[in-house]
Amino acid sequence: MEIKDKLDKPYTKEQKLEFIVTNNHTLGYEIRESETALEAWGYTPEEIEEQRKELRKLEIDTKIKELQLMALDDIMQGNEENIKTYQAVINSLEENK
Repeated sequence: MEIKDKLDKPYTKEQKLEFIVTNNHTLGYEIRESETALEAWGYTPEEIEEQRKELRKLEIDTKIKELQLMALDDIMQGNEENIKTYQAVINSLEENK
């Protein structure tokens, strides 16, 4: 995380409220108070990208588990064609993680 905005002391109550509304309520930054300032902390572009990748990976893993459960009936019935289709889709998802 990095400091996105800072309000140095001394500041008025109104300035503090405006800072918090703008940076926390509107922009979603975490507000921290230090000895010298009120700070708005937010994620770096790299951290945001990493979070996006992790979320995508989690979504893919969830979809793979769903497909594996859906394939169980075809596996039990020996439906080779459907099993191959499920496996192809699962393999494709694995490659896109």
